[in-house]
Formats: sequence, C-alpha cells, structure tokens
Amino acid sequence: MASTTDGADVVIVAYHRPEPLRRSVPSLLEAGFGVVVVNVESDAQVAQVARDAGAIEVPLVGNSGFASAVNAGVLVATAPLVVFMNDDLTVDPSGLVMLADLVRAGTCGVVVPAVVNRSGDCEPTILALPSVGRLLLEWMLTPDHRPKGVPRLGIQKWRQPTGRERILAASATIVACRRQLLVEVPLPAAYFLYWEESEWFWHLRQLDIDVWYEPAVTVQHSGGRDDLRSAKAILLARNAVRCVRRTQGRAAAAAAWPVVVLWNGRLLVTALVRAALRPSPGSRRDIGVRLAGLGAACRSVVEVR
Repeated sequence: MASTTDGADVVIVAYHRPEPLRRSVPSLLEAGFGVVVVNVESDAQVAQVARDAGAIEVPLVGNSGFASAVNAGVLVATAPLVVFMNDDLTVDPSGLVMLADLVRAGTCGVVVPAVVNRSGDCEPTILALPSVGRLLLEWMLTPDHRPKGVPRLGIQKWRQPTGRERILAASATIVACRRQLLVEVPLPAAYFLYWEESEWFWHLRQLDIDVWYEPAVTVQHSGGRDDLRSAKAILLARNAVRCVRRTQGRAAAAAAWPVVVLWNGRLLVTALVRAALRPSPGSRRDIGVRLAGLGAACRSVVEVR
C-alpha cells in the first residue's frame, strides 16, 4: 500500500510477534502511512496479520539480523521518508507523523523519539559514538542509570533532554530519516544484533548528517537495555570490539578489547554480590548471563584481527 502521509512509510521488523502488529499496523495505515512488515523467518501468523491489515509483507527466509531486515524493508518501501522500528513498540501514529514532519522540513536529518519501558521510566537510548575512551567511560565505569545526586559528567547515556536536542547516536529502536539516506548508507549487517546502530551513526557523523532527539514524541518498548539474556550479553561483548575495529582500525580494537573484558567482569562481580546479598532464582540466572558475557568478551580478541 503506498503511503499517503505526505510520503512516509513505516518499516517494522517483525520476529514471531503477531499480536503487537494487530494493534500497530491498522492504526498506522489509518493515519496514512504506508506499512512494510519485514517478516523474519517467514512466520505464518505475522504474514496473515500483515496481509489482513493491508500492509506490505516482506518474507525473509532465516534470520540474518536486524540491520539486514531493515535494509530489506527499505528496498521495498517507496516513500521518500522512512520510519523504521522494532515490532515490540507501542506507538501513537501522531507521534510518528511529527517525526516524519521534522525530517521532511529539513529540521532534522535523522530523528529519534524518547523511549520508555513498560513502567513508564525513560530508557537510556542516547549513545556515544564508538571509541576506546567512550567504552571505558560509558560501559566499564558507569551504570546505565545516573545515580541520584551525581552530575551527568558528559556521559551520553545519562542524557534525558526535556526539549529537542542534537545528539551523536542513539539506539535504533525507532528512527526516522529519508529513505535515500538508508539506501546510500544502509545499516551495517555485520553484527546480527547490537552495535550496528553505533557504526551507522558513526558513518552519519563522518557525513555531517545531523541527528536529533525529540522527547515530545514517546514510544513504549517492551524490551530494552535492561533485558538480560545470555545471547544478548554475548553479542554485546563481541560486537563492541568489532565495532571499534570496523570504525577505527585494529590498533583501536586491540585497546578496546581489555576494556570490554573489564566491563563484563564488573557486571559479573556485581551479579555475584547481588546474589550473595539477596539470593533468588533471578539472581542466579543473572550470574549465568554475566558469565556468558565475560566469556564472549575474552573470546572477542579474535575481532582484533
């Protein structure tokens, strides 16, 4: 279905979750967006929901990762503006209209909204560009959420702007930009999941593409940074070194590797202390997750090559 919202398409990466699509796709179509559902692993229920609603379905055999799925959807989209997003979001179409309008007007080259979790708390989605120093400061030395009374100290993930602000990078939970930008600078597919957006925003910085954060638009995310899984911990650790190598070379990656090991070691120590103070099945699970992350961090030395 072609877009009627002044040329804006929404590309949704769907992974075996038909229920969120039942809520989001009809409202987006009603608001005038074209909707492209990228059906990862060709889920039959996802396909049915997309077709019944009148969206374009792009079936993918297998799962080559988030970036590949976004890129596949962008190639099918026809509107000059694209909003790409995860499928586990609750969105107000009027907010997406605002994001698209900011890009259309030239106010923003790329714009992201505020993201909150299911409790309504703001997620730390603003990111620093990848570098050894930022890995040390933002991942190794500081927690995700700023402790009460501690100044921001220039830490990007602690930023929570109350008005529209220019940023360097953000999580790719939901992003609005021109389709041509994604055609010319596609999301890098070398990561499967995690850190692909960091490399993408690094490339945008080299091209002087301005990126903005718009807190007047808020979306709710069912997943997020606090979601603890072994597979996620492994990919975060491995891909951190990979991202530094791909953007700044082997010497920088060699310097990043021990930082990534120390970061994951700190997370494991924290999990052990919490389990000792408050033992529970959840705390024991967290130890397993952090052990997986530390193991992946140690093995990520191969990414330096």
